[in-house]
Amino acid sequence: MRLKNIFFIVSILLLVSCEDEDFVPRGSQLLLNPNLSLYEDSVLPWTSTIIRNQFETGVTREVFYSGNRSLFIENQDSTEFASASWSQTYTGPMPKEGSTLELMAFIKGENIKSLRADNNIFINLDILSSNGERIQSQSAINELEGDFDWYLLKVTLDNFPADAKSIGASVSLNSWVLGKAYFDEINLYVK
Repeated sequence: MRLKNIFFIVSILLLVSCEDEDFVPRGSQLLLNPNLSLYEDSVLPWTSTIIRNQFETGVTREVFYSGNRSLFIENQDSTEFASASWSQTYTGPMPKEGSTLELMAFIKGENIKSLRADNNIFINLDILSSNGERIQSQSAINELEGDFDWYLLKVTLDNFPADAKSIGASVSLNSWVLGKAYFDEINLYVK
């Protein structure tokens, strides 16, 4: 009788554990190279995008929160609207429908000046569904200016959709913000 009970319990545990095997479990970190130190001479898979040449993006080994380098975006010109970002796209097994995602990044600023009250430094989550629909969630620092030390910025997306095919994570600066922003320890967790 005892052997039957043990077999039954093991069978139930296997069924429960197999039920979610197609999904990323809670607590998983979805981004590669979050502290930018995985590769000696590269920050892959992070890529930068610049709209107009008024921005400079790069990697520095002189300023970092953890690891041995950080990403930066610098803007010294506000004549035209533009933006610059560093981003990474995750396309592996997706979190379970209804899950919560939390994107976190440490940000440091030098000579940050917002030219509009509703703009500053951003982090974004961008979910693309299999039918092409985009779901975005973003968080911005609106209150910090001048020089500031490492600041943790978070953005959360609740109710992860069932038909997601990719998750984009980015850190950004637009032309209404002057100065230099550093980004490090960029993590995306399934909650």
